[in-house]
Amino acid sequence: MSAEAAAMSRARRAYELGMLRLGLLRASLVTGTVALLIVLEVTRLPSPAWLALVFLLWLGLGWRGALVWRGALGGLAGGLAALALPLTLLRPCCTPEAMASAASCSPQTCVGAGMILGVAVAAMMPRVRGIGEWSRAAGGALLAVVSLVAFRCTTLFVGESVGLVGGMLATAAGVSVARAWWSKRALS
Repeated sequence: MSAEAAAMSRARRAYELGMLRLGLLRASLVTGTVALLIVLEVTRLPSPAWLALVFLLWLGLGWRGALVWRGALGGLAGGLAALALPLTLLRPCCTPEAMASAASCSPQTCVGAGMILGVAVAAMMPRVRGIGEWSRAAGGALLAVVSLVAFRCTTLFVGESVGLVGGMLATAAGVSVARAWWSKRALS
């Protein structure tokens, strides 16, 4: 191995270790925020193992950085907003005492809430130049949103969960495509 190749290898290793440290910091901040929401009883966990999964996912997003991380920031905002939504908003016909009743499923409310959150996620997507960049940013946003909305969905019925996630993802995709089209049109 030549001296130049060895230097490149050391530089690459140092870069990856630096990104890993940054990923650890970013994952700790996100997981800490979720843990705080749990302690404040804003949301619940079916198992403490979920926090480990969130940490690992955000470690990967934080380590990857670049467009994936920038997209994940929009997903983080949308996911935290979904976690902070009161359950009584997603189930307006229920009181907290009656939440266990399966007779009060209202998926259309969750679709509406998901659509509003989807617009917010799409509005926070970074501006990109091509479909490859858009797919990396959208992938980061998608992973971020789903990692956090999964907590909220553990307290919802299946129809409500599908409505919330489906509304959010469909709207985010639609608004992102419209934004990309508008940007391309403005450049022409």
